[in-house]
Parts: sequence; structure tokens; C-alpha cells
Amino acid sequence: MRARPTLLSLLLLAVVGAGYTAWWFYAAGVIRDSVAGWIAAERAQASFIEYQGLEVSGYPLSLTARTSDFSIRRADGLSWRGRELTAHARPWNPLEITVDLPGEQEAAIVGQGSAPPLSIVAKDGGTGLVNLNLGGAVTDATLHLTHVTAGLPGGLNAATVDSIDLSAAFPESPPADHTGTAVTVQANLRDLGLPPDQKSPLGRTIDTAAFTVRAKGRLPVRFTEPEIAAWSRNGGTIDIDQLNLAWGPLRMMGKGTLALDSALQPMGAVSAEVVGINPTMDSLAGAGIVRPGDAAMAKVALGLLSRRSTPDKQPIVEASVTAQDGWLYFGPVRLMRMPRLNWD
Repeated sequence: MRARPTLLSLLLLAVVGAGYTAWWFYAAGVIRDSVAGWIAAERAQASFIEYQGLEVSGYPLSLTARTSDFSIRRADGLSWRGRELTAHARPWNPLEITVDLPGEQEAAIVGQGSAPPLSIVAKDGGTGLVNLNLGGAVTDATLHLTHVTAGLPGGLNAATVDSIDLSAAFPESPPADHTGTAVTVQANLRDLGLPPDQKSPLGRTIDTAAFTVRAKGRLPVRFTEPEIAAWSRNGGTIDIDQLNLAWGPLRMMGKGTLALDSALQPMGAVSAEVVGINPTMDSLAGAGIVRPGDAAMAKVALGLLSRRSTPDKQPIVEASVTAQDGWLYFGPVRLMRMPRLNWD
């Protein structure tokens, strides 16, 4: 009498195991087909993609996809290359994907015409997390990188960043017009070192640069001047919900909006609270960036805008940081000319 229940249990386990095994191999096939479909779609858009095979493994407790020595370059100049990429998901939660990026990884914007390429290199790679909805679209993603250099390829004129934390969140559906949010991005950069050939009166290291921004309007599909111009003409803007900067004597917190003018140059305003304005203006004047007379006038003018102070008696200046007509203004004071964006 006892043999029959035991036999039934074993048969049930065998059926469940066979069903799970069939499902796992089906899921592995879906992964391979999805990657192949994405590659075919990108190549149809003139993207250049190379990689050393795609391995799907991890049975029975993981779905793990791995490739190595990969290189992706889109027709609009965006590129990414790396030594290895591994994505993990649990079979019972396939919509949450952990990403490992061991070894050197490089993302770049290859300039068109006379514009030089720009690259971001993470020598030690990084880690990430991607969440999908039931339709397979990304709902949010995070990325952590350490020991990063940013600048021209080969490390020329490169800035350094000790660590970067990025996150992006997408709405359930694309925005219907320029008032809707297409993506929300958060970034936190720590210990950002300026390129060796650049001098700064505020010091060579930016302690912290953090922001939360929302890109509004339908985003360009490709990073090309016509598509970016169309996004801008249709009312596309960048809302800065939070900005924190700690650089030498300067501490700034603010929020505002950025856009592009008719020449695709940045314009906008940030309402900011600034601490350390007096030593900052002295440093700018000492470096010849601002004339001493203008620095003195700026300290007086901006001092009048101060209504509060820090516990150590430093004035907190509340004013607007404005980018307009190629110049950067702080309140009524014109600080410096901004570098021009080259879209050629």
C-alpha cells in the first residue's frame, strides 16, 4: 500500500522536472532569438556589431547569457566595446536581470566631420541591474562604474572619476507630446579629476557632482543633428529636479530647466543656493577668468541676494545660474563664455 503513493510522488516529480527542464530550454532559446533579432535590426540600420559567440547556461537555477570581445558601433556614432558581458536572471523571476561587465569597457561618441570623438572608459568594468515589463521593455536600469576616464580616446585630455552611479527610469508608455517625461536619469559622480592640461582656480578635483534630470518630449532614436534639432523644435527640454555640486570652496544646490537654442547650443536657468561665493570669486579673479573689478562687484551684488547663512557664518546666496547666448551668468553677473557644442 505504501509503494503506490511513493511511486505517484516520483512520477509527479518526474513530470514537474521534465516540464521545468523544457521551460528552461525554451527560455534559453528565447534569449538567443531575442539577441539575434536585435542584432539583425541594428545591422539593418547600418550598425556594426562583432562578438565572440553567445553562450546561454546556468541550468537549473539560473539563466545566464555571456558574450566576450564585443564591439557595437551605430551609424550615428554611438559605440560600445568590452571584454565581456554576462547577464543573469533567475528562472522564477526572468524580468530582473543582473549585469556583470568584467574587464575594460568603453562607450564613445564618434564625432561627425571635424568633431573629435569622446570616450568613457571603465578600466575595471562595472555592474548593473535591468528590470523589464511583461512586454520586454525596460522599466528601469542602474549602472555602477569605478576608476573611469572620460575624454579623447587613448586617455588624451582625459578627466578621471573615482566612481559613477547611474540610474534611468522609463514611463509605461512614451510621452504623447513635449510635456511628457521620456526618461528620468539620476547620476552621482565622486572625486572627479580634471584633465591634466586644464587648470582650475577651484581645485583639480570636484568632490561631488550629482543630479536628477527628466528628459521631456519624444527622444531622438538616433544621436544625429537632424533628430536632436527636431526634438528641440518640438519643445523637448531637460528638467533638472535636483543638482548638487561640491567643488573646492563652492557648494551649490539647485533645480531648473535646460533646452537648446536655434543653433543647438545649451540655454536655460537653474535656481540655485550657493555657499562660498566670496572665495570662489576671489579664485576666479586670481586665475584671470574674471577681472578683479568684476569679481568685487559680483561679491557686492550677490551679497545683497543673501538672506541666510551657514552655521559657520558663510552667506547663502540665492540666485539664478543662466546659460544664454554662449555666456554663463550668476544672477546679474556675467561669469564666463561657455564652450560651444560642435555638431558638425
